[in-house]
Amino acid sequence: MSHRSGRFPPGTARRAVRTAITSPFRPQTYLNLLYLLLAFPLGLLYFIFLVTGVSLGVGLLVILVGAPILLVVFLASHVFAAFERASARYLLSVEIDSPEYPFLDDGGVTDGFRSLLLGPGTYKAMGFLVAKFAIGTAAFSMLVMLFTTAITLLLTPLYYQNPNVHIGFVTNGDPVQLTPSLQLPWNDLLVGAEFAVTITEWEVTTLPEALAVSAVGLVALLLSLAICNGFAWLVGQFSRVLLGRSSRAALEDLQDGLAR
Repeated sequence: MSHRSGRFPPGTARRAVRTAITSPFRPQTYLNLLYLLLAFPLGLLYFIFLVTGVSLGVGLLVILVGAPILLVVFLASHVFAAFERASARYLLSVEIDSPEYPFLDDGGVTDGFRSLLLGPGTYKAMGFLVAKFAIGTAAFSMLVMLFTTAITLLLTPLYYQNPNVHIGFVTNGDPVQLTPSLQLPWNDLLVGAEFAVTITEWEVTTLPEALAVSAVGLVALLLSLAICNGFAWLVGQFSRVLLGRSSRAALEDLQDGLAR
């Protein structure tokens, strides 16, 4: 269904809240987290392998040693891509149809190598493997930032009384003054406005305050799980586009999913 007005479909906010609240109780959430945790080391492995292999293969082509190196790199790219398809199926619950491998059907070695070298599936697989490094880096940074913050806030009642731990907005007794200003030229005049904001120190010192911060941490944890689920869904659809048999169908499904 198309919404040309640019508004979200009815019930979108309610559905988003319900999805965030139920995230900890869905097994798929933890499979998504496992996939995201593995994305960085796998992406790093793929990136190092491809950069090293392609560089050596191209550099040694003049003495004919580079050809078998490139052959190994291209074949390994398809093997890694098959592993990524299996990972998306079992961890992200995304069905990806395996592409055809014309280089395995050709009769001779030369024709097979030509199909492997010129086939678009090879470069789609290599493109995904390179992109997996960026995906893994983003996933690792996101996981560390979101869950470190959420868990720290959630466990505040356990350590707020520790004299070596300060929770809150600590300025060492000196208030922080902010003076945002806005200036706009108007004819020959300069019209502006300036505001002064003073932020004083606040620190968690009582159990009710610690419980309030812990409640904020619980909300942050639910939001973190929902964000990770959304990111994992996007990665799964991206995997369908590059690793599946029909990129057009995958793109149409992605557009439909984003519209819902």
